[in-house]
Amino acid sequence: MKKIKVICTIGPSSINEETLLKMKDRGVNFLRINLSHTPEDEIEPRIKDLIGCGVPIILDTEGSQIRSGNESEIDYTEGSIVRIHKKPVQCDSKNLFLTPIGTISKLSEGDLISIEFNTVLLRAIDTSHQDYIECHVIIPGKIGGRKAVQVESPTFTLPPFSTKDFKAIELAKKYNINHFTLSFMESPESVLKFKKNYPNAIVYSKIESKKGLENFIEIAEVSDGILIDRGDLSNQVPLEKIPFVQKLILKKVAEMRKEAFVATNTLEQMAFSLKPNKAEINDIINILIDGATGIAMTKETAVGKYPVESVNMMKLLIEQFEFFNSENLIDSISENLNKMEAPEMLVKPHGGILINRFFPKYNNPLPCKTLEINEENLMDLEQIGIGSLSPLEGFMNSQNFYSVIDDMRLSEGIIWPLPITINTDQNDFKINEDITLTYKGEAYGILHLEEIYEVNKKECAKKIFGTDSIEHPGVKSFLNSGKYFLGGKITLIKRRKSDNKIYELTPNQTRKIFSERGWRKVVGFHTRNVIHRGHEFIQLEGLKKGLCDGLFIHPIIGKKKSGDFESDIIIKSYEKMIEKFYSKSKVILGTFANYSRYAGPREALFTALVRKNFGCSHFIVGRDHTGVGNFYAHNDSHKVFEKFPEEEIGIKVIKFDKVFFSSLENKYIHHLDFDDLPEEYRLNMSGTEARKMLMKGIRPPEWFMRPEISDMILEKIKNNEKVFVNEISEIKKAKILWFTGLSGSGKTTIANILDKRLKELNKKVKIYDGDVIRRDINFNLGFTHGDIKENNRRVIELCKKEQENYDFIIVPIISPFKESRNLARKEFGKNLIEVFVNCSYEECKKKDVKGLYNMAEKGEIQNFVGLHIPYEPPENPEIEVNTEANNSEECINKIVFYLKKKELI
Repeated sequence: MKKIKVICTIGPSSINEETLLKMKDRGVNFLRINLSHTPEDEIEPRIKDLIGCGVPIILDTEGSQIRSGNESEIDYTEGSIVRIHKKPVQCDSKNLFLTPIGTISKLSEGDLISIEFNTVLLRAIDTSHQDYIECHVIIPGKIGGRKAVQVESPTFTLPPFSTKDFKAIELAKKYNINHFTLSFMESPESVLKFKKNYPNAIVYSKIESKKGLENFIEIAEVSDGILIDRGDLSNQVPLEKIPFVQKLILKKVAEMRKEAFVATNTLEQMAFSLKPNKAEINDIINILIDGATGIAMTKETAVGKYPVESVNMMKLLIEQFEFFNSENLIDSISENLNKMEAPEMLVKPHGGILINRFFPKYNNPLPCKTLEINEENLMDLEQIGIGSLSPLEGFMNSQNFYSVIDDMRLSEGIIWPLPITINTDQNDFKINEDITLTYKGEAYGILHLEEIYEVNKKECAKKIFGTDSIEHPGVKSFLNSGKYFLGGKITLIKRRKSDNKIYELTPNQTRKIFSERGWRKVVGFHTRNVIHRGHEFIQLEGLKKGLCDGLFIHPIIGKKKSGDFESDIIIKSYEKMIEKFYSKSKVILGTFANYSRYAGPREALFTALVRKNFGCSHFIVGRDHTGVGNFYAHNDSHKVFEKFPEEEIGIKVIKFDKVFFSSLENKYIHHLDFDDLPEEYRLNMSGTEARKMLMKGIRPPEWFMRPEISDMILEKIKNNEKVFVNEISEIKKAKILWFTGLSGSGKTTIANILDKRLKELNKKVKIYDGDVIRRDINFNLGFTHGDIKENNRRVIELCKKEQENYDFIIVPIISPFKESRNLARKEFGKNLIEVFVNCSYEECKKKDVKGLYNMAEKGEIQNFVGLHIPYEPPENPEIEVNTEANNSEECINKIVFYLKKKELI
């Protein structure tokens, strides 16, 4: 089956480099110069504008077409008299002239003159005057400038080609332009006359008059194809008959195996609207079903507000037709209507289908078994649920995990570079059971557990991050995660709460927005910084290089490093940029509620695939994209895309190296595009440098950051608003006083006294009492070996979240296992102060006012630490207090002495 062709008429809206390049990129077959709307002295300049675009030019002859001479809109009232002059005059509601000049000398009294497809109808009533004729307005209305005129007369004729046409033919020969659409062809002799004048021409004869319709078969036989101009044709053929005439012509021309185009009112509404109307869509599809081999776009691409969006829509409709078209069309529609291969305006999601695991109206009873997750797990849970991580439907099983870390592919072969997992030290789960996933005690989803597995974390870390160094934040986080990996699909029942939730767009929402805007190609930009001029350059160049319709700015707003910009500041900087400088019709801002994994090249590929799910066809990758420290070479994030075929990745990557400002040329330059500028004229920009200047209250130079952005940030700093994630040193972070010892040893008593003493010294103190945590937060946990470790791990997570807000966090908790206490030490490093509250089992039993020891010995309590579960005493605690030998005050004094010695109080 031949590919459907598209002709685009070029006019004021489209005669610019950006639009022409996009038309070529979208696969337009011809750029049409309408000679009726092009003055003779502008034909050659217009050809020169288009000749280098890489798309064939097609010249549309003026022919015997008559047009009104007015340049602006005129309103004619019924019954009024209008003079039509032989020479150009100032046109108004009483005076008009027609082109070609001299046309009216051939008119007779009684002739009907139709302007703009019968919008206005005049009748000649007096032709006796030398310089004009008088006409009576029969049908009133408004006409635009230079509109088509039809004469209904038994005697009126015009030659098939105008003087301007012959001038254009000579220019076509000069510039090797071979394609023509011949206006108002009414006989085969006219076509042959043209071909004799230009034998190399490929001509499509336009059927747009009653006489042309009568002779269309003979005209088609000597032409290379036919173009049905429904607008002019409807002036001489009743409008209600046009659909039948169209079907007839298309069928007969198809039988001749010649091309047939249709023009006029195809997507005319898109001249002023981003969407066509339903009738236009139905009309185009039916035109193609009837056998048209091409569509000519006119007003929508020549003078409309949305020329590229119109082409995007036309190409989508053609793709839909080509996908469903077959000899048995109805069977094809029935079979293929819901197939994921069906064409869409936007790039397809990764894997072909946008996953949806979000059920906000879920009202079934939640599983009794629960797992408390951290914020990063919650973010992944949410993004899987709403489809951002398509084709993933849950947390990875071992088969997918190893396939990803070894080959950067899922087990079914789809490219995927990062493991998305959930881990725990809790080991009381069973395969095929459902688990409620909670965060801070609140249920957000369900894990349908398919597999529990363990991995060699050190070996896996090296594959994922390219290193197993604990200095790498991604490695550290991975090694400190839970022992057991849980694999299975998820059900998201509630979305994560966030102060910036209003900015979070789901993939379904962005795809809806992009489509409604008529965007077919969208470039995505991932960032964790406020915008500076380097970003601005990259974003606009990315739009240009990708020939994209729109830019999707998608800052990440999850967990950040100390010193990063707060999410709110990043959002406000881009809002200001869009408000003041960017074209609002070309930019969408949305936030991505996820976190940096610091996986370098793997994460660069991951961030691209995620944006593909959001509807982006292109993605900007800068130097050292998602890198950290010196763990990756600055271009590793570029090289990773070379490991896979572009069509398999499914999103085009626009790569940028360093961008600098040239003080010599006063412009921004991409290093790879211009490497000859002397170093002394290169002024570098980076998010790190921007943060350093702003932290010191210094306004970055205007070439570095727009004053409107920097002034906004400096004003917030001046007003003591939070601009940066706290830059906290070891001393500034809260010290974790981790009290460990048997039940009844005196941990809570000493902790409460210490709390009071520290507050008297104006210290900010938080207590996480083990009993209270179990009662209010971890109530779902029991006292098995696994539950105790999970309880300890959750307490560690609570401390991490509050560490920036306090001077001291006191944790009185039995914490019987060295493994758990070592995990706390790994997490908090020198900020952990282990306090061993030493008291023997027998002494604790004596002090036990609750009677827990007696009940445990009678078998009324199971898994009692010190009896059923051994207590593993610390080997080298920072502080040891013996409550069997010393009273509480003496123990407190020992702790205070240590804190003073370390200059902590």
